[in-house]
Amino acid sequence: MFFYVLYCNLNEIVIYYTYQNHIDIDTILFALFTVIEFTFFCGYYYYAIQTRIIKIILPIILGIFVIFAFIDFFLINQMNNFDSFTAGLESIIIILLCIYYLVVQIKGSNSLFVYSSSNFWIIITFLIYLSGTFFLYIMTENMARSKSFQHQYVVINSVFNVLKNILLSIAMLMKSTPTNIQKPKVKGWEDDLHTLKLKK
Repeated sequence: MFFYVLYCNLNEIVIYYTYQNHIDIDTILFALFTVIEFTFFCGYYYYAIQTRIIKIILPIILGIFVIFAFIDFFLINQMNNFDSFTAGLESIIIILLCIYYLVVQIKGSNSLFVYSSSNFWIIITFLIYLSGTFFLYIMTENMARSKSFQHQYVVINSVFNVLKNILLSIAMLMKSTPTNIQKPKVKGWEDDLHTLKLKK
């Protein structure tokens, strides 16, 4: 997450520099940012969730997304517009993964201590950030030339970026939770089967 925050800030500086110097590579930077952001999140999520299904499905989702992003950028948009569809798809996938994480944590952990994990706050951060900017990114492709929309875009995007960076910084500064606190309260089916055999 530290490298993700570093990359986000570096990207903002580069976009500001290119805007001030009238270098027209914004669409390339935004498209690249979408792919790299999704890759960072998938990498983090891969290690945060320890379920077998995620370990199998997540690399496939990442591969399909990267291929789709390149097709959308080079063939559909032809490097002319903001990649609204790709950004929207990224938001939907990450929001669904965040919801899945929260469901797994609430079902499998002591719910009183779920909030004390830095993983929980990182997932909540992505959920808030992408929910807040979802419709903004969807509308950008069609309304990018509107001056009023440009102003709204800068304000909304900046607010959620600052909020995201603050929450991620707090999450990274949190102490790690002892593993015995988050011991699953729901037994696996193997334990239940073993108990059933003992009773017989």
